[in-house]
This record gives sequence, C-alpha cells and structure tokens, in this order.
Amino acid sequence: MLENLLQKHMLKDTYIDISFSKYLLFKETKNYDESYKIEILSRLNDFLRGQEINDLTVVDILKKIQKENPSAGSFVHWSNTGDLVKYAEAEPDEVAELLNQLFHSSKSLEERIELFREKGKEYLTNISLGAPLFGYLLAAYDYNKYPLYKQEVFTDLKKSFGIELKLGSVGHNYQTFFQMCEIALHHLKVSYPDLTMLDMQDFFFCSTQYPQIMVESAVEYLHQMAVELGEFMSQPERMLKTIAELDSEQLNKLLEQYRNSEKINLIKFMVLEKIIRSGSVSLSEMEEIKDQVKVRYDKNILQAWNNFTILFQLYYADKKQKVQEEQRKIHQAIRQMDEFKDMDFVEDKVLNGFNWNQNFGGSECWVAVYEKGYNSHRSAPQFFVSIDEKGIRYGLLFGDQHPKRGQEDLTISTSIDSFSYEEFHQKMVEVLGAFKGQETLGDREDNRLELLQPEINTETWIELLQNKEVFKESDMIYLNKMYELGGEASATMLAAALGKHFSSFNSPVVQLAKRVLRATDTVVSKREDGTERYWNVIFDGEYEENYFNWRLKPNLKEAMALLSIEHPIELEKYTKEDFLQEVFFDEKEYETITNLLKYKKNIIFQGPPGVGKTFVSKRLAYSLMGVKDPDRVEMVQFHQNYAYEDFIMGFRPDEHGFSLQFGIFYDFCQRALNNPEKDYYFIIDEINRGNLSKIFGELFMLIERDKRDEFVTMGYSKEPFTVPSNLYLIGTMNTADRSLAQLEVALRRRFAFVTLKPSFNEKWRKTIQESGVSNEMINRILFAVEKWNKEIAGDFQLGRGYEIGHSFFTMKPENMDEDVWYSGILTFEIRPLLEEYFFDRPEVIESLIEGI
Repeated sequence: MLENLLQKHMLKDTYIDISFSKYLLFKETKNYDESYKIEILSRLNDFLRGQEINDLTVVDILKKIQKENPSAGSFVHWSNTGDLVKYAEAEPDEVAELLNQLFHSSKSLEERIELFREKGKEYLTNISLGAPLFGYLLAAYDYNKYPLYKQEVFTDLKKSFGIELKLGSVGHNYQTFFQMCEIALHHLKVSYPDLTMLDMQDFFFCSTQYPQIMVESAVEYLHQMAVELGEFMSQPERMLKTIAELDSEQLNKLLEQYRNSEKINLIKFMVLEKIIRSGSVSLSEMEEIKDQVKVRYDKNILQAWNNFTILFQLYYADKKQKVQEEQRKIHQAIRQMDEFKDMDFVEDKVLNGFNWNQNFGGSECWVAVYEKGYNSHRSAPQFFVSIDEKGIRYGLLFGDQHPKRGQEDLTISTSIDSFSYEEFHQKMVEVLGAFKGQETLGDREDNRLELLQPEINTETWIELLQNKEVFKESDMIYLNKMYELGGEASATMLAAALGKHFSSFNSPVVQLAKRVLRATDTVVSKREDGTERYWNVIFDGEYEENYFNWRLKPNLKEAMALLSIEHPIELEKYTKEDFLQEVFFDEKEYETITNLLKYKKNIIFQGPPGVGKTFVSKRLAYSLMGVKDPDRVEMVQFHQNYAYEDFIMGFRPDEHGFSLQFGIFYDFCQRALNNPEKDYYFIIDEINRGNLSKIFGELFMLIERDKRDEFVTMGYSKEPFTVPSNLYLIGTMNTADRSLAQLEVALRRRFAFVTLKPSFNEKWRKTIQESGVSNEMINRILFAVEKWNKEIAGDFQLGRGYEIGHSFFTMKPENMDEDVWYSGILTFEIRPLLEEYFFDRPEVIESLIEGI
C-alpha cells in the first residue's frame, strides 16, 4: 500500500528524470565532492565480505566502521557510532546477534531496525541509534543493496514529490526511504543499467542539497509545464484529453468539489461527469455543455472565459503544490547565495504559480525575492525569475509601485537547455549593487558577536530535540516561542511574549546547554576572561542599539522547522454532532441553516443581545469544514468608521512613502481563489454598523450568489477581481440596536436572515447544570428571564428583538458561588441593559428587578 503511494507520487510526471539528468551533469563539475562515499563503502564492503560477526569480532568490526566514518560530510554523527561501540564492549554477544539479524534476517527492514533499537534502549535509555546509523551499517555491509540515510534528505525528498507522510519510527523512516530509492532505481535502470542503491542515495542527496541541481531541475520542470499550457491555449481539445487521462481518484475528487456549483463551475462539473461516465469528452460536447448552462442565466456568464480558462483548474489542481515547491527551491537558492548572507529577505514570498492571474490560468509563473521592510513586492526592488513557454527571464526588477517602476535588468534566455545555475548566480550577484542602491534603511554597522562555539549539524539537533532527556517540555515552551517570533528576540521581548521576567531564562538555558554539551561530548567555549559561554550553545547574537538580540542557531532553527513540517499541527475535528452539542439548536434547524447558507452564500444571524450570534457563526463554519481550521475562517467587526481601504484596498503610508495595500477581505478572497477545492467563511460581526455599499465598493454586487465568479475591474489597482463561489459570508446583527434598523433593507437582497431567539431549553438546562448550577438557581433564572422578556416583548417601543438571551446565563466559573455569580450578572449586565431599554421609565426597571 505504501509502495503504491510512493510510486504514484514519484513517477506521476517527468521530474525524477529531469532531476537525474541534472545530477549526472553536476557530477562532472568541480563542485561535486561526494566521491568519498564509494571509496569508504567499497573498503567496508570488502572488509565485511565473509567476515564472521561474533562476540570475539564484533567490537573490532564496529571500531573499523567507526574509524571509516569521515569527520567531514559524515555518514552519521559520531555519537551514534561511539555509543554502538560502547554497547558492543559491554554486551558483545547481544550486539553480534543484532548485527547478524540486521544484515541477514528475512524480516522487514523496519522490524530489524526496531528490534536493534529496542535492545539498545534496554541497555542504555538515551543511547543514540538513529536512522543514519542503520543506513551506514547496512551500506557498509552492501552499498549495492542499501542506501545511506540523512533525515534532511528524506524530508526534502518527500516535499519534492508531494508525499505527505509524517515522520515515524526510526525503522519506518529508513524503510520508507529505502522504498523510495528502490522505486527510483527500478525506474532509472531502464536507461542506466549499472546504477546501485548508493547511486540513488547520492542522487537524492545532491538533488536536495546542492542549489545547482535544485534550480536547474526546477527551471526545466516549470518550463515543460509552461510549454504544455501554451499548447493547451491554442489546442483545448488536447487539454480535454489530458484531463480525461487523470487517474479516477483525482477525477472523482474534482467531481465532488464542483458538485452543486453554479455557472462556470457547473460547466466544469458537467465536463467531469461526462469524462467519468464516458471516458472522454470532445470539444463539440463541451460546447453543448456550455450552451446548456449559459441559457440558465440572464447575463452572459462566458464573457470573461474561454475553453482554456474554464478547464485550467481541472488540469492544475493536482500540480499546484508541486509547482509551488519548485518555485520555493528557486526562491530559497537566491536567498541563500553567499553574497546575500547579510540581507534580510522575506521568506518564500512571492511564489506565483501558473494560476497567479486570478486563477484563470496561464503559461507563465514567476518568483520575486525582496527584502523585509517593504509592504509588498510591488513597492520593492526584487530579484525576479519568470518562466513561460518562451524561456526564462531573471535578474533585477522594480515593483510597479516603486519610484523606478518599469526599470529592470533581466537576462532573457529562450533556450532552457542552455540555462545554467552558474550564469543565474552570476546575474543575481551582478545586479546586487543596483538592488542595494534602492535600500532606504541605510547601511548598518555589523556588531555581530564573535562566537567560538563549535557548530552542531541539523541532523544532530533533530535527534537532540526528540530526546526528552535533553530537551525537556519546559525548554520547548520558550524555544517554540522564540521560533514563532522568527527565531530571534531579546530576553526582554521573549519574556514579554511569555509573561515572564527576562532573568527567568538564565538558569534553564544554561542547564539545557550543559545537557546538549554532554549529549554531543562537546567542550564549552570560553570568553577572553575565562568565563564559560553557555547561551552560545543554543543561540547566536548581536548588539542592536541598546539591547542584545539572541538568535536560534541556524541548524537548530532548521531542525525545528523540519520537525514542525513533519509533525504539523493536526486540526481538531468538528462535526455536526459537535455543533449540536455546543449550540442550542436541534438537527432540523441546523439542516435548514446549512442548506440556506450553501444556496444563498450569505446569511445574517440577527437577534437580541445574548443569543450567541457570533458563537454560532464560528461553530457553523467549523461544522461545515469538518475541522477547526483558523486559516479558512476570518472575522471582522464593522463600525461607523470602517472603510473600503480597510476592507478591500487603498493607498497607505509605509516606510518608503505610499503603496497600495490590500485589505482583509481582498486577501481572504484571494486565499479562497487560490484554493478552490476548499470552502472559506468570512464572518462580519455587527454587520449593520458599517456602510456596506461604501465598505464593499465594487464587490458589493459580487457577493450575491448569482454574481459569484464574475469579475469587475478594481478602482485602485485597475485589475480584475471577483468574490469566489467557495467563499461564504456570515454576518451578525443585534436587533436591539435602535439606530441601525434602517440598514436592514439594503442587506435584504444579498443576505438571508436567520433570527436567533433566546433558548432557555433542555439543552441549556443540561449545559448550565454541568457547570455546577443547582436546580433551584436554574428555576430562579427561568422565572426572572420569563418576567423580563414578557415585559420587553409586549412593550410598544421594544418587542421580541430586545429580549434577554441565554448567553448571559450559560457557564458559571468553577469554584464561584452561584449566588455571587447570579448577583454579578444581574447587577452589572442585566440592570444596565434594562436601564437602556426603559431609560424614560425607571419604575418599570424597579418592578422588573424586584423579587428576582
């Protein structure tokens, strides 16, 4: 099952062939320095061939393997081989048996490795026995059969092929990497019959660690796709044929994505349905589908669309992630050029794939690398790379909002075959002077602290981070916070972020440093006065004006990034059942509201204060997504001064003058546009407090259900934009707000209105009982609320829109006396509200409060 998944991802396109050809060319250059691997492993293979491993020989064998492990570019961290030798010296019989079963057993690699580790941990809990060690041992035995292993290579490789697998056990990780090498070997041996598993490891290592191979492979891969997209533009029948050849799983996934769609997305659905049913669809059949859909609408829905743009997302859906990954490699390679090491770039932004043009699709993708301090790439000088069917452009470009907009210094190459990383690198360095000439921050004196602490490699940091004896949970709290702050902060800043005193880190950091030094058998460095430098085991740093800025060691930061990629935060599941448990709705009400939102696209929860309008809005979005995904739910609150410039876009001052800055709704629409396979929910609290037609501007028309996916030209940017059909609007409106009732008419046509009423029902009673409220107090609350709401509902100036909601009495704090709790709500929440309602009739207020 796993092998099929790996093979599907690795061989889905020509990337592995492109990358391997670049690797072979790279091996012929002076930059290739990995030949030591075959020399060392050949000696070890000869040494172990016919060697009997027993209690008398095992220590000498492992010492030989330990000695051959090179100090530079090592196969495995020396602590692993050191621990193994000590283990063999203490338990020669056991280690000999373990080595024999590792080399000769018929069990799976994972089982063999995990048995070895299990026995090793019984001998010494914190023994270092990582996947690189087992890769080295196995390759030392037979490099034709077993590859060396490095975790950063395994991680980068999975990203390159879009394989979403978490890190597992040491044995599982090595076996998965072994299977990936096997798949590549089997595929490439057709053209290169003399390849071995060591060649695959070397190929994977070089193709993920050397920028020359990474950039050249990325450029050729992206160019090939650009050429194909360019051909599709003029030959949409070829595009239809390519889509029809997608695997059935992808076709059915797309079909479900576009089910119950409107307009252009309905055309996509019907095309997919035809392909799945018949195996193909002709251009004439697609024209018939377009005609069938077009006549359903008064306006010409095809005005801005052609066959290519209609079909683009069907073709691109399973390629988008791969395109972005290849662009990320180019972006990273530019940022990490030695000549740019003192520059502070925005990481992995901007990466515009072939869908950058409002998701219409095209045959160009591009990357912009710019420094921090600018509002966006549009106002900045940038290292620019564009790839299309004609070739590649790269060099310096000024953003369209920069004073030097339109100026550029680009190399244009129409032959991808002649593109080289060396020339690419030279060009970027060549334009550096012009790039820096636009820097307004001025030159900064380099006050970096001279560090003497030996560097620990990324792989070792990963092992240390996973060792709970070294990195304790308390350490990870401040280190994760430092990572969240971008990997750097002063002690004062870090303390403020964690609510601590700045001196509270001194002892924990020193103790952690000592554990790291012991685990790596490293001697602490000393200052000129002889005092020891413990902080510099974990951090680098430099003086910045009047404070000292600490930075996570680069390799430690990278290790934390790798672990966070491999162990992403799993989103909490949230189902309809969870919604019904938390919200005082019944299932029929839930189904009615969800169907209404899916159909209308926009709803407003209206009701008196305290009925949980905002709470219901978020929970409804979560239940429809199936998870609590904060990236797909955005929330704002309108007020009288809220403007179009806050919501959509406008020119705002920044460090470099004025630039066009996008508002929260514009960015959220763009996020939904870029991920049409997912639904997004935008919640506007107190929606009737803002001037909607002014706030939404051109987009006010487009939020209507039947106007979704239609484009208008934006006033500021002069570019087309739309509100996508996978974006849902949920508003809340307080019906007790006297001054805003007249705005309801303007909202009526664009929104469906759902009235939420006070729900003092059995679900409410059960919830409040669980928080420790007695039946006597519950009855007292019900008596009071019934008295208040009867008076409010019957009042000629008020009515049901002003009733007291259940949210006032939903959860009693733990350990608080219920009488104190009730009295506080009555005195500080209910009474002020009643005073507002009956401001001219104080006698009514007293009668409502009396006796409750």
